[in-house]
Amino acid sequence: MIKRLISHIRLRYLNLLSQSTAENFSDEQRLLMALEWFKQSLLPTGGSAAKYSMMFNKWLPAYPETTAFWINTLIYLKNNKPELLQEVFNERPIVEELIQWLLTTQRKDGTFPGSYGDFKNQPPKVFNNGQIIMALTDYYQQSQKKEVIQAAIQSADWLLKVQDSDGAWREFTLHQLSSNTRTAWALIKLGQHLNESKYISAGINNINFAIKQTNKHDYFCDNGFDENEIPTTHTIGYALRGVLGSAIDLQKQEWIEIVERSYKHIVALTKQNGFLAGELDEEWTSDNAFCCLTGNCQLSVIGYILYEQTGETQYIETADRLLEYVKSKQLISHSPMVNGGISGSWPVNGGYSAYDVPNWASKFFADAMLLQMKHKTKKQ
Repeated sequence: MIKRLISHIRLRYLNLLSQSTAENFSDEQRLLMALEWFKQSLLPTGGSAAKYSMMFNKWLPAYPETTAFWINTLIYLKNNKPELLQEVFNERPIVEELIQWLLTTQRKDGTFPGSYGDFKNQPPKVFNNGQIIMALTDYYQQSQKKEVIQAAIQSADWLLKVQDSDGAWREFTLHQLSSNTRTAWALIKLGQHLNESKYISAGINNINFAIKQTNKHDYFCDNGFDENEIPTTHTIGYALRGVLGSAIDLQKQEWIEIVERSYKHIVALTKQNGFLAGELDEEWTSDNAFCCLTGNCQLSVIGYILYEQTGETQYIETADRLLEYVKSKQLISHSPMVNGGISGSWPVNGGYSAYDVPNWASKFFADAMLLQMKHKTKKQ
């Protein structure tokens, strides 16, 4: 039954031959393909679908958290690569559309929903609210719309209420306690923009908590979606990115060095072709044979940023390898719901988001591509 299903998915969606010839696409073509895929994910009711399921042949409902992820990427494109945004969206005010939809998902207590689907009746999640605050703050810096920053403040005030005294968030979260550094980073950004110390302090407290979670192998522990699962490179990427972003914004060199120590394990584990095992335990070991493509993209972003901060070529070389592997697996298909997207895992039935094309995978792919293109331009 499973073999028949996999065969069906391959025939319906995937041109597997293209996976070995995909290097024929330019970087700009790849980025445009990812943006076109994202455009396909936009739902008539608003927002971006969480993912496209190849198994069930349908788009899932819009996802506030990962729609917010895309807002930051689209703002970057608008400011730095407006011609690419224009080519895909013409004059459509896509960022404004997504912001307005996002605001409709906020509840009376200031929280945003923790998943997709039934927004009104879902419990909130700390991580999701942090990512939405990041998008709202970024957009407010461009627009100065008061309702946008007010929405961010309401969500941030809720985060402060549910934070423990040691800086951790243990309620309204999965077991990914170290991943909440991305929420800490969002609070730091908001606090800096508003010159409001309570948000900065809350963010610093959480970063310090996460750093205390590192073990003798420089691994951020307590970072899986479930207490009993081995973390994927996706959540490992979340933890490192939150610390690194906060370090840069607060000019804390010691935090950058902590991220470096962790990332050097990624450097050592990344194969020459860019393959990295999709799950890595607390000793940086793994016995699985799938790659979490989302994690590869996130860790590629971290490598490029570490290179910018330190000048260490091992970081940019690793980032390039991680990203080149994902490029070689970018989906090429006659189906517009799949073409140009990034599957959760490779192979597509791997251990992370199997048979799905998540919208956040393409978002992190776009972010990594933009950084790689920037560095290639500098070299020229």
